Amino acid sequence: MTFQAACYLLLLGRLWSTGLAARYRFLSAYLLMEALGTGGLAWISIRSWTYTIAYFCITPLLWVLSYLVVLELCWLILEDYPGIAAVGRRIVSWSLGGAVLIAGLFAAYGLAARGGAIQLLRSFSIVHFAVRVGVMFFLLVILFFVYRYRLRLPRNRRLYGIGYALCWGLVLVSDELSAQFGYRVELYANYAELSVVSVLLIAGAVMLNAGGEACPDKGAPDTDERSAELHRRLAEMNRLLMSVGKRVNHGN
Repeated sequence: MTFQAACYLLLLGRLWSTGLAARYRFLSAYLLMEALGTGGLAWISIRSWTYTIAYFCITPLLWVLSYLVVLELCWLILEDYPGIAAVGRRIVSWSLGGAVLIAGLFAAYGLAARGGAIQLLRSFSIVHFAVRVGVMFFLLVILFFVYRYRLRLPRNRRLYGIGYALCWGLVLVSDELSAQFGYRVELYANYAELSVVSVLLIAGAVMLNAGGEACPDKGAPDTDERSAELHRRLAEMNRLLMSVGKRVNHGN
């Protein structure tokens, strides 16, 4: 965990040194919180109240930051299509609000049922899993959208989207293996997750650079008729959503 915390800081330092931290501010905030949380919890006894308090304070912050990273990624990928980006950001924002509401309801239920710490922990675990699945779902939707419409993206943004999705996928697989097969498998699954995620963080630190922000030649005509047709449909969809958004705002 200490090594992984160092990898988070390595990638954060890379973003800072290349001037990309301001561009990817929510990713930078997420990396910092992960580094502090992972590095701090590594040196606290898991059986102590200090660990419990720290975990229950850090985890909800990571929930919020993980959704903010998805919002940031959605906007960066769809910045040429502001109408579609606005709808995507609204859907993700509503989902975040719904997750917070569900978390509050589960907590209230746990306290009202007087189930004690076990019931509260069970409710927390359900919300934790739901948030992770929600983040992964939106990441897959974003990547599918990029693939489906063959969007021309700067290299850094491709790395950002694919790397973040891979990390979340590994976390979900590790959680599922732990839940299904118990402590012994959980131990190996966690080691595998920590190792692979650390490798991905190091790879990101090596591959991200200021030159990777260069945009492909978006003005160049599509030589592939299929790709050109997809881009025309995307532009029409964006114009329609922008028109609807302007009418709604005008009505308000």
